[in-house]
Amino acid sequence: MESDETPTPGFFYKRQLVNDAALVVTDISLAATGATETLEYYTNNLLSKSVDSSANLLTKVDYGYDKQNRIEFIETQTDDTSRNMHSTEMHKWFYTNNVPDSMLRIKDSADTTVVHFKKDDKYNIIEEIWLRKNKVIEHYFYYYDDKSELTDIVRYNTRAKQMLPDFLFAYNANGTLSQLTQIPQGSSDYIIWQYVYDDKGLKEKDVLFDKHQQLLGTITYTYQ
Repeated sequence: MESDETPTPGFFYKRQLVNDAALVVTDISLAATGATETLEYYTNNLLSKSVDSSANLLTKVDYGYDKQNRIEFIETQTDDTSRNMHSTEMHKWFYTNNVPDSMLRIKDSADTTVVHFKKDDKYNIIEEIWLRKNKVIEHYFYYYDDKSELTDIVRYNTRAKQMLPDFLFAYNANGTLSQLTQIPQGSSDYIIWQYVYDDKGLKEKDVLFDKHQQLLGTITYTYQ
């Protein structure tokens, strides 16, 4: 729904669960961007592969896990036929005490970024540091409430020339995410998503506002 409560023109969304949810098929169509289809394959209730396709773009993602069902690698292949381009990106994860310790981000089998994670005494990730050729290229800080619920993701904002949040999170009494604020890097603008749930904990609405609290749109959910 648009801000005037009229349906968004050309919007279509359909999700099907196939073979007891071993395959999830999602079809989305928007007037501005056209149609996309996403196939998600699950093995032992773990996402093992996804395929996302649109008119000119095909993205395949493979997921691998270790014996403790921790994510071990994520490999993404992207083909853009409109520009005749093919790219790959591999993420390899490493753990200490079942918490991510580091990750390698390898683009096109050549460009490697090393990501280190720092933890507090509760094993919450509090810093994420990106290194390329031993030079820091990104540095994120994570903040939590007294329930270890993530509240802020912060980094240096190049436009404001100070530390500012990229994301702010708020929760309801059940510990479920009730609001997400996103501030794009290099921008003073931001958007606010508010999430409304019924008494069973099922989502009823996603409501989107701009920084002036003006309604931008609403997504409504119904169940059988």
